Amino acid sequence: MSPVTDSARRVQLNKRRASLIVAAFGGAVFVVVLVLLVVPLRAFAIVPALVVSVGASLFLLGRSDGVALAKVGAVPADAAAFPRFHNIVEGLCAAAGVPKPALYVVDDAALNACSVGRDPRRAALVATTGLLEKLNRIELEGVIAHELSHIKSHDIAVSTLAVAFVGVFAPSLVPRVVGAPREALADVTGVSLTRYPPGLISALETLRDDGGSLQSPSRAVAHLWIEAPAAFPSYPPLEERIQALREL
Repeated sequence: MSPVTDSARRVQLNKRRASLIVAAFGGAVFVVVLVLLVVPLRAFAIVPALVVSVGASLFLLGRSDGVALAKVGAVPADAAAFPRFHNIVEGLCAAAGVPKPALYVVDDAALNACSVGRDPRRAALVATTGLLEKLNRIELEGVIAHELSHIKSHDIAVSTLAVAFVGVFAPSLVPRVVGAPREALADVTGVSLTRYPPGLISALETLRDDGGSLQSPSRAVAHLWIEAPAAFPSYPPLEERIQALREL
């Protein structure tokens, strides 16, 4: 299978999984409301239950990005304050053929980054201030390319909706909804964008050796980060990912 075909299949799979998350939430709301209204309204309970379930699903869908950004504590990254961040993202977006995402920062000394959104047109890329301060340009390009890979493949749709539709109510269920982390795959597709594996390898080595952790880690958003700040089942170890990149 060609890389182009594989990429297209990955996008379609992520779109289906995102739709299933929304549908499952809507179905759950419908059942709960129907049970609550069936005694007083009987057969007439179906219509209001349907209206509430659809309304609740659309409400959360429209605010899913904001929910995820609030959960990670992100604020907009001003272009004047973070010119290098904006410059690198703009250059890599042009190379990747994706719209420039909204840029955010988390004021934290830990080295980390993530991306959220429902699709590439409504995406946001987040970096900690520690990451922006400590990584050199080549390393930062590697990390940003990794995150753009998540955006281009629509991985962010599944990850973001899992936060909004599941993480707010049952954070412990997020790992099951998200499934196996795709960090190793994003590493590989990210370096195919920069065409320089040593950049991301060096960045991951710096993250590994830094040893810092986010000040306010939340299990509901642990899966979003390039390095999980909290226990997350089956999250690939940094050393394993570094070795895989060395073998490219």
